[in-house]
Amino acid sequence: MLSGSELWLLRLMADRGLALLDASSLLMVIEERGELRVAAASGAGTPRLRIMPVQGSALGAVYLAGEPVSLERPRGDEAAWLHELGLEARAVLVEPLSMEAQGGGLIIALRSDGSFRGPDRDALRAFAASVAQRLAAERSVEIERLRYGMEARERERTRWAREIHDESIQGIGALRLQLANARDLEDKDALSAAVDTVLEGLGTEIDGLRHLITELRPAALDDLGLAAALDALARRAQAIEGLDARTEIDLGVNTENGSDPEARRRLDPELESTVYRIVQEALTNVSRHAEATSAVISVTVRDGVLRASVTDDGKGLPDNGRLGPRGDGLEGGFGMGGMRERAELIGGELEFGPAPGKGTTVRLAVPLAGRPAASPSY
Repeated sequence: MLSGSELWLLRLMADRGLALLDASSLLMVIEERGELRVAAASGAGTPRLRIMPVQGSALGAVYLAGEPVSLERPRGDEAAWLHELGLEARAVLVEPLSMEAQGGGLIIALRSDGSFRGPDRDALRAFAASVAQRLAAERSVEIERLRYGMEARERERTRWAREIHDESIQGIGALRLQLANARDLEDKDALSAAVDTVLEGLGTEIDGLRHLITELRPAALDDLGLAAALDALARRAQAIEGLDARTEIDLGVNTENGSDPEARRRLDPELESTVYRIVQEALTNVSRHAEATSAVISVTVRDGVLRASVTDDGKGLPDNGRLGPRGDGLEGGFGMGGMRERAELIGGELEFGPAPGKGTTVRLAVPLAGRPAASPSY
């Protein structure tokens, strides 16, 4: 199946091909799982059918032949595939589209008056090669994104497994040994003291596990939304890391709840989760690397754009010699690459720069136009 980005690319290229050939219509037909699909169409005339089988159809026969086609005033059998599509034309050019291991397709240019000449056929052949190259590049990017996502999930699983093993399991194991030793001594007072110690230790381990669960998926993000989840994140940074973190959040008016000042606006789930993770990673960097005492988390929605930032008063960005190849992250650290990937997957832009005075600011900007509906309000 074509991805959304590939469909967008084909539609864009169809418009360009239409202008290049001065055609009346231009179709991009892609083969998928034994079917031919009109993935993009530009110009006058809409195909009556957009999906047909490769085997048993006239258009399928043209596709299987794998040869360019040039027709003047098509009629009879040579126009059968045009009739299948519900189209008419005075002149037709067809160029096979090769997509290596991903199947193939056809690019069909139609003129309702006039004829195609030799230079037009050459232009369509070059255009088809360009489309194939652009599709291959887009699919390569998509594969890299999927690979990065899988690797990131594996890294997360490894980290949580290490956290649970090194902290919770070893702590609980030590408490178990304390109880076992006290039991073997057959000393009632020692057993009673050990029980008290273990109960206190279990409370600490439960708190640690709750913290891990919250980092994995904070309940406030699902139940109350982004603003409440970020408020809780700032409080945890204060309690655990000693970082003076505060929030400045304005997501606009929640129209579903009228003027209720307690009702906070919800954003779509993917956007809320991504903004939360980027802010969480930025705060982690501040706590571990920035040598900062305070941080400000700001999230606003204005003029159709969500803007989020984390600003600290730490030692600032590293010198250029320690920056990564894109000039915005450290080699092998700080999670900046992962933050940028998250931003790009929601159509946003992420920047790292110096804060006023001293410290660092991480800025995210995400256009809201075309995003899915927001989560239900609670």
